[in-house]
Amino acid sequence: MPRLLSVGHVCHDAAPDGNVVGGSVAYGSLTARTLGWDVGILSSAGPDFEPERELPAIPMFIQPSKATTRFVNEYQPDGTRRQTVTARADDIRFEALPEVWRAPDALLLGPLVGELSGIGATAFDAECVGAIAQGYVRAIDADGVVSAKDWERPERDLLGVHVLFLSQHDLPEADRRARELLSLVPLVALTRGWRGLTLFTREGQHDVPSLPRAEKDPTGAGDVFAAAFLVRYQETGDPLEAAAFAACAASCAVEGVGATSLGDRAEVMRRMKLRETMIEGGDWEE
Repeated sequence: MPRLLSVGHVCHDAAPDGNVVGGSVAYGSLTARTLGWDVGILSSAGPDFEPERELPAIPMFIQPSKATTRFVNEYQPDGTRRQTVTARADDIRFEALPEVWRAPDALLLGPLVGELSGIGATAFDAECVGAIAQGYVRAIDADGVVSAKDWERPERDLLGVHVLFLSQHDLPEADRRARELLSLVPLVALTRGWRGLTLFTREGQHDVPSLPRAEKDPTGAGDVFAAAFLVRYQETGDPLEAAAFAACAASCAVEGVGATSLGDRAEVMRRMKLRETMIEGGDWEE
């Protein structure tokens, strides 16, 4: 049984040197494995996706589809991302999932294009559940161009979720929406890239500094943050500790292309100490 089960589409992201494996579940599982956890993925993909080659040593339950979801990502100077979907896999079902996989320590719901239709946390028996907002609020037009849309049924999708991961770019007026969504989940982590994040709780909100690093490729950093947060939150029960840990894990991810620069636990803990030193010296704001 995996300690972290990630549910959502794996995908292929277009890159200058060819396609690279992507998707929240891929980045999330690789992150948790690098941090020492056993992991598993429930997904849907086409015959061109080869699990043993693209995500070696990660147990996967792949539902056959005619196509694998494909994205083209273009980043603007302000950090916003223009995305185009050029192929989409089928929606995910969980009925055939092995029973032993249904009770992980942590569950990460990481849809990309609304593929978790009707699948929620209550279908599993997980101790800690996180959901990444982006795949619930993406509209895709006839040309495959991605834009934001209103969340159609958050009360259904977030039933049983403990923490929601929301980027400032996911929705207009993200701060207001984060406060509204607190009526459905106990925690909302609103990430702001190198500027850090705001952790919203029902007792108040906390600004959490990041560890700014030179970015080579920000793709997947939010997914790395989400998985690292779940790992540390399940281990400690402390959301602020989990947020700082996750911010440092994400700082590793942006330094390489794709998942090539993920930090292990020792590296993340080293960066946490560096981050504390920078905060104490007032350097983190620069």
